[in-house]
Amino acid sequence: MKKVLFILLLVICIHRTILAQQSAAHYFEQAYSEMTAMLDGRKCLSIKRAVFLPEWAYLSGKPDYEDYCSQIESTAQALLQFIRANNLQTYRTAGNYALFEYFSRPYPMNDYKPFTYDFDDFAGSEDATKLFVTKVMRTHSGQCRSLPMYYKVLAEAIGAEAHITFAPQHLFVRHRDEQNSSKWVNVELTTQSLSREVFYIENFGISAESIRNNVYLYPLSDKETVAYLLAELAAYYYRTFCRYDDFMFKCAEKSLQYFSPNPMALHQKGNVLNMRLMNYLKKHDNRMDDYARSLDTLWLKNRAVIQKLGWADMPDSIYRGLIKGVETDMKSKGFDSQARQQAIDKLKKADKKQ
Repeated sequence: MKKVLFILLLVICIHRTILAQQSAAHYFEQAYSEMTAMLDGRKCLSIKRAVFLPEWAYLSGKPDYEDYCSQIESTAQALLQFIRANNLQTYRTAGNYALFEYFSRPYPMNDYKPFTYDFDDFAGSEDATKLFVTKVMRTHSGQCRSLPMYYKVLAEAIGAEAHITFAPQHLFVRHRDEQNSSKWVNVELTTQSLSREVFYIENFGISAESIRNNVYLYPLSDKETVAYLLAELAAYYYRTFCRYDDFMFKCAEKSLQYFSPNPMALHQKGNVLNMRLMNYLKKHDNRMDDYARSLDTLWLKNRAVIQKLGWADMPDSIYRGLIKGVETDMKSKGFDSQARQQAIDKLKKADKKQ
C-alpha cells in the first residue's frame, strides 16, 4: 500500500512539474510572438514593450505592464517639464541632457535619488532580475545592461535619440552631438560620464575588424535593438529550462535575420546545433551519417561567421584589468574586502557560465 501511495505521489509531482513548465513556456512563446511581430512589421515597434517582455516571460507574467507604463509616462512627463523649465526646447539634444541629469544628479524628477552602480551580483550570475529594467526603476541602481536599456526606454518616451551600443561584455548609449551630427556622444551610465571612443577600444580590447563588422561600437537601430532583445529572451529561456532546443533556435534565427552580427544569437544558434548533433549521435551509436554530418557542417559554418566578424574572447590582460577596476571602484566607494571579493567571485562565476 505504501509503495502504491509513493508511486501515486510521484506521478502527481511529475504531472505538476510538467504543467508548471508548460505554463512557463507559454509566456516565452507569447513574448516571442509579439517581438517577432514587431520585427516583421505586423505590430508597431515599441522599445518599451520589447524591453518588458523578456522580463515578463522570465517571471511568468508577474510584472504588471500597466504599472510599468505608468511609471515610464510619469518620468517622461517630468523629463519634459525639466526641458521646458530650463528653456532647452530649441536644442536637438535637449532630451539627452535631461536624461543624463536624471540619471546622474539629484532632482525632484528622480526623487532626489541619482542612479548608482549595483555591485551586488552585477553580472546576474545568481539572480537574473539584477539585470532587469524593472529592477532599476524600483531601486535606482543597476549595471551596464539595465541602465542603458532604461535610458533607451525613456528616450523613446520623450522623443530623444539614443542607440544601444556594445563593447565586449558591456552596453552603453550613443547619440549624435548637438553641434556636429557626424560625431557620436558616448553616454557611460555606469560611471555617469561621457566617454571617448578610444576609452572603449583600449579598455575592452576591441579589434578594428569587429568595429568594421558592426559587432562593437555600432549604434543599433530600434529594430536591431528588438532583435538583440529577442536573443536575451532566449537567454532567459535557457536560465529557466536549461535546454538548447527549438525555441532557442528560432529566437536566434529571427534575431540574426534583423541583426546579423549579433554574437549572442550566433552563439545560441551554435549551441543548439551542437546539442542536436550530440543528441543524434547518442541515439545512433555515435554514427556520423549524412544527417550528423549536415549538422556538423552547419555548426562549422556558424563558427566561421563568428570568427569572420572579429568576435573573440576578452584577452586575459583586459579581463584582469576589468577585475582590478571593479575592485578599485568598490574600494573607493567604501566596500569592505569581503564584499569586494564576493563581487569578484560572482563576476568570475558569470563569465564561466557564458
